[in-house]
Amino acid sequence: MFQDRLQKPAKPEATSAGEGYTTAHTAQTTVEGLAQRFERLSLVCQALWEILRDRHSMSEDELKMKVLEVDLRDGTTDGKMATEVLLCPSCGNKTNSKRSVCIICGAQIPKRHVFEI
Repeated sequence: MFQDRLQKPAKPEATSAGEGYTTAHTAQTTVEGLAQRFERLSLVCQALWEILRDRHSMSEDELKMKVLEVDLRDGTTDGKMATEVLLCPSCGNKTNSKRSVCIICGAQIPKRHVFEI
């Protein structure tokens, strides 16, 4: 469910007469995939919020405070979860928290939470 991945862009042929169409089609496919992913994440977030609100009597103010707390973890209020430098659990080399595999050894990089992509 959360592991949906976007389709990788096709490599356009440099001499192809249809290069412009292929590039435009790939961009449109990517944008549509991103929009679909955004809508799905929004739906899941809304459902999770309603469960918390209904079962645990949480207020919107508590939710807003938690969102701000998570946002500030990287020291900036920018509405984003920042990329972090991690060590690969297999080879110990530095890697980016947005990667799913280590670029050095190919080992899986564990995600800290379900919303990391």
